[in-house]
Amino acid sequence: MVAQSRVRVQGDLYHPVVPAGAVYVGRQGFGLRRSPWANPFSLREYDRAEALRRYRQWLIGQPELVERARRDLAGRQLACWCRVEDPCHADVLAEIIG
Repeated sequence: MVAQSRVRVQGDLYHPVVPAGAVYVGRQGFGLRRSPWANPFSLREYDRAEALRRYRQWLIGQPELVERARRDLAGRQLACWCRVEDPCHADVLAEIIG
């Protein structure tokens, strides 16, 4: 079983709370370590669609990282700062790991 859904990190940038059972897949922040699956393409540099397109290409080019995700993220919710109604790199990750 692979990751079935995405959840949003709660709290604020200084007091983040990853929901119980979820795995944080974002960038480093106060109290949060950078995930190996964080999107290296910032929304400050690219619009959302382009950042996600680049992330997809980047991730597909890293088969070892994809296999690690399949092992480590199976059955887990993926947590990110994106609003759940917005497209997110966690959605791309979940799709690729299958």
